[in-house]
Amino acid sequence: MVTMSFLRTCGKVLPKRCRLVTSLGATVALLLTLGLAGSAQAASGRTFVNLATGFCLDSNSKGEVYTLGCNGGPYQGWSLGSTAFNGVVTLRDQATGRCLDSNADRKVYTLGCNDGSYQKWTVNNGGFGTRTFRNLATGFCLDSNGGRKVYTLGCNDGSYQKWR
Repeated sequence: MVTMSFLRTCGKVLPKRCRLVTSLGATVALLLTLGLAGSAQAASGRTFVNLATGFCLDSNSKGEVYTLGCNGGPYQGWSLGSTAFNGVVTLRDQATGRCLDSNADRKVYTLGCNDGSYQKWTVNNGGFGTRTFRNLATGFCLDSNGGRKVYTLGCNDGSYQKWR
């Protein structure tokens, strides 16, 4: 709990540390609100199911990203890491340790985690228990189709861009 004396000290003595504490607190609050944080999820990874197709976000050791029938396998488990930006996360594949990445050509793949803006995703409430992921660098949203392809596309609030 933040006290008034902490706030007075924070503003005068440790402004950088206080901004970090405030930023981390806001990110944790957002993740908890959206149901993306929790001890059980963090340990085993989180599965993301596409609302339109019912397929799970999946990848492989080659860095390919696609959707596949949900099978509970480690390539379908994703851990979310907070970043220095409020409400922005990285998604790390539990099996490979690689991070979900994208580019201006709207391709989605995994690469070694590098803290770059193409690996940062803004999480937004998609309604009805879903969320959307907007790439910080491109502004495009994580999208999929019935052919099990994963890519980014201009955000359109469609069900192929919503994940639960």
